[in-house]
Amino acid sequence: MRGVIDRFVDGKWAVILVGEEETEYNVQVEQLPMNVKESSVVQVDIVNGAVVKVALLEDETINQQANISKKMEMLKARKRSNFKRE
Repeated sequence: MRGVIDRFVDGKWAVILVGEEETEYNVQVEQLPMNVKESSVVQVDIVNGAVVKVALLEDETINQQANISKKMEMLKARKRSNFKRE
């Protein structure tokens, strides 16, 4: 299944959001590939409700980060509202 590294906790655990439901799995940092960071896209193998293997999907990670950057640039370039705040 496909997942995203959501965050690291205490430098010992990674929280991975898996699938469309974004089910949370806690994985020890030692089980992760060396170059994984927050927002990395990963392939996760789950057996009996536990993560047994994590592999980095580098191309998907790069594409996702590029899409996020484009969206941020579009938001920054947007015209501001004509309505004045009081």
